[in-house]
Amino acid sequence: MSVILIVEDNVDNRELLEVILEVNNFSVLSEADGENGVRATVKHRPDLILMDINMPGINGFETLALLRAEETTKTIPVVAVTGNATLVDREEMVAAGFDRIVTKPFGIDEILSAIAETLEVSGS
Repeated sequence: MSVILIVEDNVDNRELLEVILEVNNFSVLSEADGENGVRATVKHRPDLILMDINMPGINGFETLALLRAEETTKTIPVVAVTGNATLVDREEMVAAGFDRIVTKPFGIDEILSAIAETLEVSGS
């Protein structure tokens, strides 16, 4: 069973993702901000991270940079789940090193496909 960490400050979005993942037999961890997301990643080493971009404290870009700088977390795939949908936003996310981007609002099939494809590519 794959372990997925959700890093999302919006309670409704976080709970929606938790339900979708649990119903589809994923083991789920969740954190409300980047700082705790980094701590949870180091502690639990999830197979994949779903991360919001606009969060209080450190944002998704800063959180990803911290994860990529650590030897133990640098290869964990991270999917941006964000409302930032312009071409420039997407280019910045790709350049920053996000493995995939899912824009809000997303469909259940869309998020599950992104997860499956990302896990397949990473070999998890």
